[in-house]
Amino acid sequence: MKRHTLWLIGALLATPASGLAQAAPPAPALPAGHPATGGAEAAQGPEQDSVVSSAQIPAGTIQVKLVNETGEPLSSSDVKLGVQFQKISEGEQHSEKFSKTNAEGLAQFSGLTPGSDFSYRVSTKNGPAEYSSEPIMLKPENGVLALIHVYPVTRNVEEASIGSRGFVYVETRDDVFQFEVLFRYFNMGAVTWVPEDARMRLPEGFKAFKAGDATEDARFEEDPGHGVKLAGTFGPGQHNVSFRFQLPRHEESSASFRFGLPPHTAEIRFIAEAAPSMQLDIEDFEKPQTDVNQNGQRVVVTRHVAKRGEPMLKSFTAQLSGIPTPGNGRWIAVLVAAFLAALGAGVLRGVFGEAAQADLQDRDAERAHRVLLDELVDLTRARKNELIGPSTYESARRVLVEALSRIVSTNPGLGKKNKPRGAAKGGKKTPKGAVA
Repeated sequence: MKRHTLWLIGALLATPASGLAQAAPPAPALPAGHPATGGAEAAQGPEQDSVVSSAQIPAGTIQVKLVNETGEPLSSSDVKLGVQFQKISEGEQHSEKFSKTNAEGLAQFSGLTPGSDFSYRVSTKNGPAEYSSEPIMLKPENGVLALIHVYPVTRNVEEASIGSRGFVYVETRDDVFQFEVLFRYFNMGAVTWVPEDARMRLPEGFKAFKAGDATEDARFEEDPGHGVKLAGTFGPGQHNVSFRFQLPRHEESSASFRFGLPPHTAEIRFIAEAAPSMQLDIEDFEKPQTDVNQNGQRVVVTRHVAKRGEPMLKSFTAQLSGIPTPGNGRWIAVLVAAFLAALGAGVLRGVFGEAAQADLQDRDAERAHRVLLDELVDLTRARKNELIGPSTYESARRVLVEALSRIVSTNPGLGKKNKPRGAAKGGKKTPKGAVA
């Protein structure tokens, strides 16, 4: 079943685990030296970009207005219109159009096709920063006005009012640990941050990195051999950036994960899907609490929140213990089953006489049949109690069932009441002590 873990993280954001936070989480702490962000104007934040349908604009037209951080129009600025056409019968096509703003900061794109098959996005650049609108779909009756703010840019995070909250979610699978990571960045000033060396170290041996779907320029990129790094444009407002990766899992009952954090992480929360036997421990984090996610799965949650006047957390190590592992009997059963499945009667005929071989094969088949049935019951019980994952259960069950089927097909009398040893052909038992 495909999981959408980041939606789950969003739900946990809205409803904190019991005992961790009964009130709304604190706003991200900003580094010392930042200008004050209090007051009604700061509470509202900078004016937001917008896309508005307007009857005053001709149908099939997108009008763009560029303004600076104080709302003054930006003239002679380049504007790009990205056009995406997507239809099942014709596939996906991309094209671009370009324009330049006039003295009022306005640029216009006309003759565009309305309807759900076409999606448009307008963007402009200021040095390394890129500012863009949300996707636009035109209606047949109206045009659209897109308002875009262009802010001063810095590469130095200390010059921007940046704070973030991070979420790390781990799911223990049969052969890997699956991680989902989400960072929610808040830019509470009027200066855009474009990261240059903002890295997050991941546990050694990570693989299968995949960046989350992004609707804006802000994103995580893989930093081979180290982890990931932030890239793109973090303008005033909120930005969600996410990714996923995997770590190989060995058949051990504990695991350790070392993370380095990107700059200005005011809060980091670690969430682990956990069987009843599992425990989570992270130094300097709050006491872990248990909860249930949207899929009914038990999770263990803990977090660290930066305190004002103290340095923000740079790294942490998460320890998971009590991880269920398949017992040795399970693997022995699989090996026995594979051996019995490959063993043919011809092998025995080459070693034993036919009478001895038949007796030995009957007894061994009965014993193997009983052992495999017991293992199948134990395997089902282990899966029900979530001591093993679905993949391990299915692969082991398949081998056991195939071996049972082979034994039954080659021993038709298996399971029936055996004829007493020493019985005469006519059904009469040989008297005790007599020579057969």
